[in-house]
Amino acid sequence: MAKKKKKNSNKKPVDDVKKLKIYKVEDSSKKEQDRVRREKGIQIFLVVLIIILAVAAIFSAIQTFFPDLFGRFSLSGELAAKVNGVPITMKQLTTEYDRLPLEYKYFITKEAFLNQLIDETLLTQEATRQGLKVSEEEIDESIQAFLNQSNISEERLDDILAEKQLTRSEFRTLIRNQLVIDKLLDQEIRTKLNITSEQALQYYNENPTTFKIPELVTARHILINTLNRTEEEAEERANMVFEFVKNDTKRFCSYVWLYTDDAGSAETCGEYTFPRGQMVEEFENKAFEQDVGDLSVVQTSFGFHILMTVNKTPEQFIPFRDVQEQITLILQNQQEKALYSDFIVGLREQATIITYYEEVVEEAEEPEVSFELPEEVTGEVVAEEEEVAEEEAAEEGAIEEMEEITEEQEALEEEVEEALEEVTEEPVEEPEEVVEEPVEEPVEEVPTDFAECLTSKGAVLYGAFWDSSTKKQRSYFGTDIDKINYVECGVEGDFRAQETVCSDAGILAYPTWIIDNQKHMGILSLDQLAALTGCEK
Repeated sequence: MAKKKKKNSNKKPVDDVKKLKIYKVEDSSKKEQDRVRREKGIQIFLVVLIIILAVAAIFSAIQTFFPDLFGRFSLSGELAAKVNGVPITMKQLTTEYDRLPLEYKYFITKEAFLNQLIDETLLTQEATRQGLKVSEEEIDESIQAFLNQSNISEERLDDILAEKQLTRSEFRTLIRNQLVIDKLLDQEIRTKLNITSEQALQYYNENPTTFKIPELVTARHILINTLNRTEEEAEERANMVFEFVKNDTKRFCSYVWLYTDDAGSAETCGEYTFPRGQMVEEFENKAFEQDVGDLSVVQTSFGFHILMTVNKTPEQFIPFRDVQEQITLILQNQQEKALYSDFIVGLREQATIITYYEEVVEEAEEPEVSFELPEEVTGEVVAEEEEVAEEEAAEEGAIEEMEEITEEQEALEEEVEEALEEVTEEPVEEPEEVVEEPVEEPVEEVPTDFAECLTSKGAVLYGAFWDSSTKKQRSYFGTDIDKINYVECGVEGDFRAQETVCSDAGILAYPTWIIDNQKHMGILSLDQLAALTGCEK
């Protein structure tokens, strides 16, 4: 029985082998088919390439002799405008507009920015017409000056360019255009500026409040705070120090070193000079009320102050001779803007400017319209497609057998895969996704002493009212922002303009800190400010 069983078991594989289909493929036939197919593909590619080049040549020639024939479409892409035949594409407009800081976009629309690009193109064209040029050395010097003024390295510049999606070559082109425009404006506008002393004096007389110095008081104080002691203990200590100072006011500075809790004014003998409305009410009122040389103890939210009034300056006006140079700069700036406006108007009147922006926007806002073909037409199209498919199949009849083989092999592979799936199919448990809840960072409170210390160290913050980064920097100081030496650079109604005091200081970005005559661009944390000034938080 065992032998018969063995015979039967050996017979089954033979039967299975007989059922297998064996296909024979001739290699020479397959290679010939591949060669024909490659040659056909190359011929089609060459024909298409020739057609594209021919169309491009025709299109370019038509644009040269008939520039308005295709309207806002060109080989460079869809146009936003053309200035004396020079295109400004929508892609260029969008790219450069996207590079603007977000706060700028609150004040300038894309269409207004297009007008700026048109003006820049006109200025560049006029500079070229007049033969003005910029050398590579001038570009290098300008970039180096920018790095020095901004206090940034070459590596940081590369990071900034990467953020703005600008290459070094594109950056140099921007610098070149700016320099050649500056040369043009120097020649056509700045050499024509002329402000007389009579005009400066007239401005002085018509704007008296601009040159008024408010009433000022200089006071010294010793602060005994209530942070590490009770109010009673602080008051007792303040009265004790008051008696020391009262008996020997000449040693006031020594007592400041010994007893004050105001680290920000310890090195300046506890001295502050201020107008009304800048200090806490109790402190300020007493400093103005008492006579020069008087002493008193004043309680505020900070603790107890031993306060001595050192000097008082009544309200007064700055003499004209002291501000004549400043007034001349203001009037020159106004005159330069007026001359620039007239110059641009003249260039626009002589130029051929075509804008397509409104047309592009209107078409973009139009709803899309979809068309459905009638069933009869659809049927005809399908029938034609089937005829084409049959013709292609007939041309490739030589490889039809190969396709059948491929289909059968694919079917066999599917059967094997299904069998494997039945054997190996087991439910797989997916790991649960762990979601970490965001941890809110605590907001640091800025001690008053820290804000006052920054001011005493000569730290100056430059910013603009419309700049979001400036607002964030100022928010770090809360209600103590009034104790920071802050300079407003923004000009109401013109985000591109800058107050003279800021341009004279070389401010190129907001916010900018100037500490020990060094510029630090961008938002600085309290730790960074402490490290730069030596002030304790």
